Amino acid sequence: MKSDLKLLGVETSSSVFSVALCDGKRICASLKMEGQGRPSDFLTDLIEKAVSSNGLSLADLDGFTISIGPGSFTGLRVGVTTVKTLAWALKKPVLPVSSLEVIAQNFIGSADPVALFLDARKGKVYTALFSSDGVQGMKRLSEDQVLLPEEVLKKLSPQTMVVGDGLRRYSDLIAASGPGTFRLAPEAQWIPSAESLCRIAAGCWPSGVLDDPHRLVPQYLYSKESDITGW
Repeated sequence: MKSDLKLLGVETSSSVFSVALCDGKRICASLKMEGQGRPSDFLTDLIEKAVSSNGLSLADLDGFTISIGPGSFTGLRVGVTTVKTLAWALKKPVLPVSSLEVIAQNFIGSADPVALFLDARKGKVYTALFSSDGVQGMKRLSEDQVLLPEEVLKKLSPQTMVVGDGLRRYSDLIAASGPGTFRLAPEAQWIPSAESLCRIAAGCWPSGVLDDPHRLVPQYLYSKESDITGW
């Protein structure tokens, strides 16, 4: 891997859109904005600002990395479409990364397992289990899945850190598990960031990279998340 690998990361799976630029594992720029108005317009603006603030152009990048979900359908559609278009036009490779893995990076150094617990609607949650690998990153213990919340909770060991907006939706189920059974992450740690996304990508590039951006699609996990087609 190039030590000065220049990557642009785009994270749009939550209500907070973020963009980051990294040179190797060093973060050179990081911008974020709440998703509102015309999201494709302000995402493009964030990308341009992140790159130009370092005296670069998009053509100077070695590639892109994108958080592909699961998460907000609208946000993922905007992020994936934007990155796919830029990568195709510039002939740059793209590394897709699970948004659950990106959120898990907020818990590097945690002594306890970390369970993602995001509201997937339809009475289910998006989930995956991770553990901290020292101070270097997070080790995946399970694949991304969409499951019934009670099914997830039954599988978790005591003191597991549970993370995500499913904590709000299924607070009664959490409470029924017993006081102190699980550790509940504060809302500030539920949000995935483009900085974490860039660090993941820089650490594993070029493994998993797509040279053909047309193969890039969001990860919804449901077989039919919406009626929109064309991915």
